[in-house]
Amino acid sequence: MAGALAAAEDNLRISPATLDSRLSSQLPGFALLPEEDDRQLQVPAMLDIGMAVQRGVQWHPAIAEAVGGLLMQGEQIGVERARYYPQVSGGFQAGYDSAYQGNGFSPSFVLSASQMLYDFGKVSSAVRSAESGMLEQQANVLSSIDQVALEAAQALVEVQRYQNLQRIAEEQVDGLETVAELARDRSIKGASSRSDVVQSEARVSGARSLQLQYQAQLERWRGSLANQLGWPRIAAVSDAFPDAIDDYCATGAADGQLVPALLAAQAQRSQAMARLQNARAQSLPTISLDPSLTHYLNDNHTTSDNSERTRHGIFLNVNMPLYQGGALSAQKRAASHALESADAALRNAGLQTRKSLMEARSQTFSLRGNLKVLQNRYALSEQTRDLYYQQYLQLGSRPLLDLLNSEQEIHQSRFDWQNILSDLRQLQLTCLYASGALRGAFGLDGRRIQGVEVRP
Repeated sequence: MAGALAAAEDNLRISPATLDSRLSSQLPGFALLPEEDDRQLQVPAMLDIGMAVQRGVQWHPAIAEAVGGLLMQGEQIGVERARYYPQVSGGFQAGYDSAYQGNGFSPSFVLSASQMLYDFGKVSSAVRSAESGMLEQQANVLSSIDQVALEAAQALVEVQRYQNLQRIAEEQVDGLETVAELARDRSIKGASSRSDVVQSEARVSGARSLQLQYQAQLERWRGSLANQLGWPRIAAVSDAFPDAIDDYCATGAADGQLVPALLAAQAQRSQAMARLQNARAQSLPTISLDPSLTHYLNDNHTTSDNSERTRHGIFLNVNMPLYQGGALSAQKRAASHALESADAALRNAGLQTRKSLMEARSQTFSLRGNLKVLQNRYALSEQTRDLYYQQYLQLGSRPLLDLLNSEQEIHQSRFDWQNILSDLRQLQLTCLYASGALRGAFGLDGRRIQGVEVRP
């Protein structure tokens, strides 16, 4: 008892080093993949979104994990189909039998076989269930490919966003520096007060702080993208975005034959139906032909003049469960509820797909309208700044604060424009993902991805 309590207490103490050591001893030959040699990475000098998606799906271990599940489920079909064929077994038998002569001990070698003749659909429904499981795993592989492709593309779009925001922030610093230099020059000449200099320098400091924030976000997303692609670094990222998908949300529609979530839900429903059929078949007879061969190692087994040690026989067996404590009825009810759940899951998958598309489309429509407003706002802001410059320098009727505000207003409209543009690109990716068109958009259909051929 004390030993059991001590063992239980040991199980409550967790040491990462000890856990790693014990797992390593139980999983011989397994090790985490080492980092790739920088000289063998072939990181492109300029990375675009298509290259990022291609690299991500060919490398990411999440897809390899899904492919492993697919291969495992494929073998499970063979396991179920094997029940159609003869089941042969052999062994050694030893024990006491009161019908035997002498001391009743007569060891023997036994060879037996069983061939199922008819089972009212037990094996066929199990095979269909396994086949449906394989279809679900195929959908899971497609889902993994879509998810990895989406995450790689989204990370690259975020890098594009902060590359441009950081560049605009630099230009804002330069613009405010120009105003600050102007204020310092006028202060030296006595044309303006010292407060104008202090105010302009404060705006420059704030702009530099914003630039550093965008630089930090840029480095964060560059690191995220590099990690998503299995590279230690990213050289440079192109700002290009494919024209073919630039307005996909406005025209794209979900295809039930392409959306992995819908395919997986359909496979789950098919599997639930097969399990229900199997549960019903379990209460029916199984007819089999069972031959056997027994070879005794002594003569104690016989009670007659026939001392033949090798005996054989063949039997037609009909087996049927009579009472299982309600297990078969419970199994039928469980399978029926599983089918109901699968039906609901299929409806929910369709609902979520439509919801994602509708939300993305409505946001796209709104943001495109904002882009037009921002373009007009930017043009007016430039005109306002130029006018304020003239009034500040030539007429002296415009305070420096207005000049600073107009300079920042120009760059703020550019910040807003870039954020909306990046949001629109993210929405197009969301629409592609929700409609199952992401693979086709980036040329993944018809390609072999981590050992699996993805067909249109």
